[in-house]
Amino acid sequence: MLSLSFCRLAAAATLAAAIVPCAQAQAPYVPVTIQYGDFVVTSDRFDPLVTLSFRQHGYWPGGAREVAEVRPLKATREGQPMLLAFTKGYTGQGTILIGVQNGEPLMRPISPMQRDSMVRTERDPEWGVPQPGRPELLLFARDGRALDTGTGELLWFDVPGGVTGDYAPAMLVSVSPDGRRGAYLTNALTKVGIIVATRDDGVAGVLALPPDTYQRWLKPLSDAASAQAGAAIKARQGRTDSNRIRRELELAWFGQQFQWKQGKGGWQVTGLGLATAPPEGKQP
Repeated sequence: MLSLSFCRLAAAATLAAAIVPCAQAQAPYVPVTIQYGDFVVTSDRFDPLVTLSFRQHGYWPGGAREVAEVRPLKATREGQPMLLAFTKGYTGQGTILIGVQNGEPLMRPISPMQRDSMVRTERDPEWGVPQPGRPELLLFARDGRALDTGTGELLWFDVPGGVTGDYAPAMLVSVSPDGRRGAYLTNALTKVGIIVATRDDGVAGVLALPPDTYQRWLKPLSDAASAQAGAAIKARQGRTDSNRIRRELELAWFGQQFQWKQGKGGWQVTGLGLATAPPEGKQP
């Protein structure tokens, strides 16, 4: 009798053990939601994209239907956190900044998509490179602007000539501690120099670097970028944009070799035993 009862208990336990995993497997899948103030980002493990809503209403920034990723910033607008997002596809805007104004979310493009290389851009979005020593400041060198993630302010400077694109003659490489000036690395026919530009009053400093700067410093960085891109192509993984790798290597090099110093003429750049100075004829 005791043996029979034990067998019945064992059978019941076995049946229960079989039912529990089955019940767990049939439980409905609930998408993951993350809330940033009144913004809600919803992700589904079966979909590489996310959905974005604001105060329980769907939000498609700039009309983009494909939002790949959203990142919160420290900065706020009207009590709501500001967001960085990457939108892709033919309606996508690239990397954008989202903030609330008059109770409504508004977007501003930071790093527009490169239509001639959309697949590459979508695989490796531009999120900005933290300025050495100032991680809250993101440099978008290809786009000639910077983002202060603490204030949400987009920064660009009054410098002559083109400063955007893969082969711009002047590339933004650093922003002064007060955010009022930007340093640009110029490279025209291997003649390398530095320009310090203000927000709204033109160039405030110039410096011609030694003639061997390109061969000694920049060409090895360019070669290293090409090698990294080539290795990524062979391995079929990682980024393959050699221009972007080169820009990031040059940003790191500039941060190692140069620094900002305040003087009578305001913030100027020093390094390699040299210093920028106001252009001839321009008072400090």
